[in-house]
Amino acid sequence: MKRDLTCQLQLALQTSNVVGIASDHGGHELKEYLAQRLREAGAEVIDFGDHQLVADDDYPDFVVPLAHAVAAGRVGRGVAICGSGVGACVVANKVRGVRACLIHDHFSAHQGVEDDDLNLICLGGQVVGHALAWELLLTFLAAQFSGKERHRRRLGKVTELENHPAPRNLQTTDGVPFNPSRSPKLYLIRHGETEWALSGRHTGLTDISLTAAGEDEVKEWAQCLTDFPFDHVLTSPLIRARRTCELVGLAEFAKVESDLVEWDYGDYEGLSSVDICKERPGWNVFRDGCPNGELPAQVSARADRLIAQLRTMEGNVALFGHGHFGAVLIARWIGLAIDQSEHFRLATAGLSVLSTDPHHPEVPIVELLNATPHGAFLPGIVDIGTPAEKRAIQRWENEGGELLDPSEVQNLAPST
Repeated sequence: MKRDLTCQLQLALQTSNVVGIASDHGGHELKEYLAQRLREAGAEVIDFGDHQLVADDDYPDFVVPLAHAVAAGRVGRGVAICGSGVGACVVANKVRGVRACLIHDHFSAHQGVEDDDLNLICLGGQVVGHALAWELLLTFLAAQFSGKERHRRRLGKVTELENHPAPRNLQTTDGVPFNPSRSPKLYLIRHGETEWALSGRHTGLTDISLTAAGEDEVKEWAQCLTDFPFDHVLTSPLIRARRTCELVGLAEFAKVESDLVEWDYGDYEGLSSVDICKERPGWNVFRDGCPNGELPAQVSARADRLIAQLRTMEGNVALFGHGHFGAVLIARWIGLAIDQSEHFRLATAGLSVLSTDPHHPEVPIVELLNATPHGAFLPGIVDIGTPAEKRAIQRWENEGGELLDPSEVQNLAPST
């Protein structure tokens, strides 16, 4: 048996020399044991934590970064451990590209790889003993995907499901089906510049004011949006958003909406992404969340809850909010997973418009993204708040035309 395990170990290290491992308190002891055995055998082990035994830690905080590393190919195979292994398995499979399974027997340990291209094994630290866990891990690491046509076909269907999930069943909060012909148009405005925004520091729940420059850039929107018919106005409860709403001239109509608040950055509040990545390479808020703050799943659920509320409204809705939560709101409006929010970077005082395709009203779209008031006559930006007659006059004057007073116009009338 010892000789068989030695051969198996050699084969395992040829297949997956870099192994990622993570656990919460329920799997901490087993994680430390397996990591030590792997290193003694010559494997490179990347430990995603928890690095200490902390009784009230949460498995997603450690398993999710491991799962992203597996999906990105930064580690060959992954090992996720919690008390039963169930929670680790559930959260790992939420990450696109990860195929994780809770394993308690040798057959599943190799068959899961051979048939289903399993790339992350989940173990129960309070269910399997150390010796069995080590044997299961070796079996998992040594196994290789068979590549047979039927298995590739089935995995292709899994990948298709990941890349193109079923459309959301659009419902209102009371369960009444969403009527796309009465869909609201959302005007999402990020707050103006703050000192922390200017320096790239993550500003979550810290109530910080706008800079003088921030107030000036917001006031430009006030000129553009004068007399624009907003049917509803919602603002984040934070000062920087409420002040932006006030400067635009909509404070008297505004309702404070707690779900519009910015991402809770927890331990990363006030830090820049550069500083965070020095301690946690590859960190991305939309994938990894923040310790002692909000996780992506929590922020995504908050955005979905707000969208369900917004879909009960009609007409033009002004939303005054923040950068990262605004990006999540845009992604979720068009049905993208929260990790795709990283593609929507919202500038301070930027305006985005979310609506539905006029030819296919059941399809949500991004009509305008991150516009600034400086783009004066770009369609849909400043023109959105200017009556047609006023727009025509402005264009005429900008093109060098002269406006005559009414008496001069009357004198030019043809005689009868």
